[in-house]
Amino acid sequence: MHPRGSDPVVVLDRERRVVALLAGRPRDPSWDSVVEEADRAMGVAARTCRFTEEQHNHRRGTFATLARGLSFGGGRKVPGYVVNTKRNEGALKALCQNNAMGRIAGFGSNMLATYAPLAHANMSSKLRQLNAQHPSIHFNFGCSIFPAASFNFGPSAVCFPHADAANDPCNWCHIVPFGQFDPKKGGQLVIFEAKLVIEFPPGSNALLPSAIFTHANVPIQPHEQRQSFTQYCAGGLLRWVECGFRTVGTFKACDPIGWAKFDKSLDGRVEVCMERFSRIDRLFDDLQAVGSRAGMARKEGL
Repeated sequence: MHPRGSDPVVVLDRERRVVALLAGRPRDPSWDSVVEEADRAMGVAARTCRFTEEQHNHRRGTFATLARGLSFGGGRKVPGYVVNTKRNEGALKALCQNNAMGRIAGFGSNMLATYAPLAHANMSSKLRQLNAQHPSIHFNFGCSIFPAASFNFGPSAVCFPHADAANDPCNWCHIVPFGQFDPKKGGQLVIFEAKLVIEFPPGSNALLPSAIFTHANVPIQPHEQRQSFTQYCAGGLLRWVECGFRTVGTFKACDPIGWAKFDKSLDGRVEVCMERFSRIDRLFDDLQAVGSRAGMARKEGL
């Protein structure tokens, strides 16, 4: 596929649900400068950080990567922040305070709200509940709903085929590449289940359900450079809220009746998840419905 510049392109399933979005870029003449600044800032962070072998060679590829933000899973008993060394955390915090990175993060969040309003509303509701329970938590970017991000550093951040099973399956992750490479010859975004190979130039934005879709990149040329930035939400984070701010195991042990009802509700989980992706002919109606609910919640002080 060859998406045209700033024009968004939706990916539909057989039921004409919007299951992914090629969001392009904002209609903003300064966007190239924003992307160049973000790429430069990531380069500075890469030179500052120190990476382990596991952070260099992993199932997603052979490039240095670090994550920052709220997560749950991997043996955690409560939600918490991704653990980084003091040196690396300082560099990632500076990245998250960078204005260019903030603009890019905000654009991805807005695209989620616009083209997947039901998924955005569900995540927003759960995270508000989490914040009410744990008032001290904070997000990477004040302008973005996504609670976590990964920074994939150059010189060749090209992903192997993979799916991110720990991410919320009822949701999209946000992906943006940076760098200097010819998008016609490499760096394309491949979505295997949708049988798509998409030109993905620096500064373009894509949103997809990364827990469901196997995705990868075509290698770039040896003399080129590519980095990328992703935002996402761990499924376990929302599950913690659904289970009454506790683990599945604790819920089951402390409230067998409540657990039985919750467990039974999981039988239709796939259908519920898929219904959070709007049908293209109902997208505007879903946007209006979400807006109305948000307005009522504001009036009620929620």
